[in-house]
Amino acid sequence: MGMTGDYEVAIEEGATMIRVGTGIFGARTRNGESRA
Repeated sequence: MGMTGDYEVAIEEGATMIRVGTGIFGARTRNGESRA
């Protein structure tokens, strides 16, 4: 399984599942920080 940041390598290595949350929703914010 790969993630947004390494999906190309994950596919090359035979991954059949990819997590794309960051690619869709953007990076997480820490508590107290706003996205604006």
